[in-house]
Amino acid sequence: MKLNNVFKSRLKLLGIVFLFFMPVIYAWYLVFFTDFKMNSRGIEHGLLITPIIQLGNLELIEPLTQETNELFGKWTLVSFINNKCDKECEYQLFELRQIRLAVGKDGNKVQRVAIAKDNNLISSAQLKLSQGLLLLKDDKDLKLKLNNLFKVYPAFDRESIYLIDPYGNLMMHYKKGTNPSGIIKDLERLIKISK
Repeated sequence: MKLNNVFKSRLKLLGIVFLFFMPVIYAWYLVFFTDFKMNSRGIEHGLLITPIIQLGNLELIEPLTQETNELFGKWTLVSFINNKCDKECEYQLFELRQIRLAVGKDGNKVQRVAIAKDNNLISSAQLKLSQGLLLLKDDKDLKLKLNNLFKVYPAFDRESIYLIDPYGNLMMHYKKGTNPSGIIKDLERLIKISK
C-alpha cells in the first residue's frame, strides 16, 4: 500500500516536471525543425535586408563647411536624389532631419546622407534647410560602385530611405510613405540595443 502511494506521488511529480518542460521542448522543435513563422514580420517598421550588404567605410562631406566625415561609427539614414532636388526630394530631406532630431539625446549617433549623381543637384538654400546633411564624396567611380552595391538588393528603389549600421552594413529599407514615427522607433531600439 505504501509503495503504491510513493509511486503515485512520484508519478504526479514527473507529470508536473513534464508540464514545465513540454513548452520549452515544443518551442525548440518548432524553431529548429519546422518552418514555423519563417517569413513572419518582427516589430521593425522597415524591411530587414537579408543578407546584409557590406558597403565599407565611405568618405562623406559636409557641403556647407567642406568638413569630411566617415560612414563608420554612426547609424546612417540614406536618401537618393535623382536628376534634381524637387519638392518631394526637399520633403524627404526635411523628413530625415526631423527623424534625426526626434531621436533626441541620441541624435549624435545618427547621421543623414544624400547620394546624388552630382552634388550640385542640391541647392545651397536646400542645404541650409537640411543643416547637417552629408553628401557622398563627389567621385564618379565611388558613386557608381556604391550604386551597384545598393542594386545587389533585389527590392532596391531610389525613392526609399535606407539604414546603414555603424559598421557600414546596409541593413534596413523603408519604402516611400513609411510613417516617420516607425523609423524613429526602430532607430531608438537599435541605438538602445547597440549600447
